[in-house]
Amino acid sequence: MREAIALTTPVLEVFIEHIPAYKSSYIKVLGRQEQLTSFDLIMCFDRAIYELHLYATLGKAIGKYANEAPWSKELRVLLNERQEIEPADNSVSVGELFLTSGKVACSGHAEGTAAVILSKDELGNVKQGDILVTTMTTPDFIEVASLIAGLVTDRGGIVCHAAILAREFNIPCIVGCGNATEAVTSGQKIRIDTISGIVLGCDDE
Repeated sequence: MREAIALTTPVLEVFIEHIPAYKSSYIKVLGRQEQLTSFDLIMCFDRAIYELHLYATLGKAIGKYANEAPWSKELRVLLNERQEIEPADNSVSVGELFLTSGKVACSGHAEGTAAVILSKDELGNVKQGDILVTTMTTPDFIEVASLIAGLVTDRGGIVCHAAILAREFNIPCIVGCGNATEAVTSGQKIRIDTISGIVLGCDDE
């Protein structure tokens, strides 16, 4: 399975420059498959194919290529069936909107209310289960580490303070987003996708 995905990944990477960044993240992460469990790898590969199929059916930049390429009829039928059984139903489902993306510093799942904190003086506003969104953490942030369900930062890499803090407390974390504190609003429901390194806003209205 891993060998087959490794052979397919270079083909998928051709489309990266033609699709939105948050969709291409699913393809980019396939290049680091050694870091993924078999389950996560399959899910990521499945999502990458699915996103390309949706984009092609919308007649975007890759539509012409997708229609002319030797895709198997069986694959098209399978993806079309999947699309039919995943209808948009605003009365029961929760829509998600791409907000920002960065580097995965600690894997895991996090979904909750965003707490945008711009200085250590605002740490008192963090509540149990919040997802902390900040420019960068300092040692002062350790006082809320046991409260937060997730951590997102504007700056930093996988060895920055926030990343180390997240791994020490096993907090799902995405760093180096660049604009997280601007893209996310305090009180907003968000979800961290640590497979592709993206932050999604949940709209339950």
